[in-house]
This record gives sequence, C-alpha cells and structure tokens, in this order.
Amino acid sequence: MKRRGQQGILALVSILFAIGITSAATEMLSGAAVQADPESVKTIIAAFDRAEEALHTENLPAMMAVYSKGYQNRGLRKEETSRIWQDLFTRYDRLSSRHVFSKIVVDREKKTAHVTCTGALFGTSVFNKERPEPVRIDFWFEAVHHLVFEEGAWKIVGHDPGAGEEGPLGSALHLLF
Repeated sequence: MKRRGQQGILALVSILFAIGITSAATEMLSGAAVQADPESVKTIIAAFDRAEEALHTENLPAMMAVYSKGYQNRGLRKEETSRIWQDLFTRYDRLSSRHVFSKIVVDREKKTAHVTCTGALFGTSVFNKERPEPVRIDFWFEAVHHLVFEEGAWKIVGHDPGAGEEGPLGSALHLLF
C-alpha cells in the first residue's frame, strides 16, 4: 500500500509540474500526515511562500532571510548558498517554485520541524530571450526540509539526511531548500 501511495503522490505532482501552474506555490497534499498544531503549519507554509515571493522579485536579502543563521546543507553554509541564489538570479528569469507537502512533524520543545516535500524550481534562461522555455533547475521527491523556529519565524536549517533517511541508492543532491 505504501508503494501505491508514493506512486499516487508522484502522479499528482507530475501532473502539477506538467501543466506548469498550480493554485499555490506551497500546498498540503490531501491526506498529508501532520503532527503539528495548525498555527505551526500555517507559519511553515508562510516561510515557503516568503521564499516564493523572493524568487519572483529576485530579492536576495529576502531569500536569505528564509535560511537559519546556522544553515548547512551538504557542507554549504548560508554564504555559499547566497552566491548560488545570486547566480540563479543572474542566469534565469521568471523563477518560481512548487512545494507539495506530504508530511509535517513539529517538535515544539526543540523548536524544530521536518517537512516531507516534493517540488521543483523553474525558470527561463536569460540566454534564450527569443524563445524563453521553462527550465527545471532543481527537483526533489519526498525530500525532508529541516526547519528551526528562530527569530519568531520558521527558517530552513538544512537538508542533510539524518540517520536512516537515505534511500538504498543514496539521496539526491538538493542544494537550495
């Protein structure tokens, strides 16, 4: 049954990406497993919506405000991630992302959250102005975003897989969220 559920998630997300537009940049999958209070869920979604707004406006300081002071992902720290975003803002127009959450677990004592998400980052190349075609810059399937409640908001603290989180073939390199 678990495999059928994962296939269903993949099919749904594939359709959303194929049409290129969903009703919201950040969505909860119907039937998502939620172990969090409604206010935490609302503010976690708001954090990803702030990232989406920063993408649309190519606002680097606003994008970096979504990341924790202690952000680290596969050895990259916040400073290196900032340079990656600056490069993306230079090389792509019409940046947008989609996040479909299938699970949210919040530990109120530790002020941490783990959000299982399938999503993608899209843009159009600035080098192809005559025929701007969408480019999939990044894609993730059931990746776990690690967040921390810091300075009154949920912030991304990293994506490094914890013990037992890696699949049998390892985990995909997912640099940005």
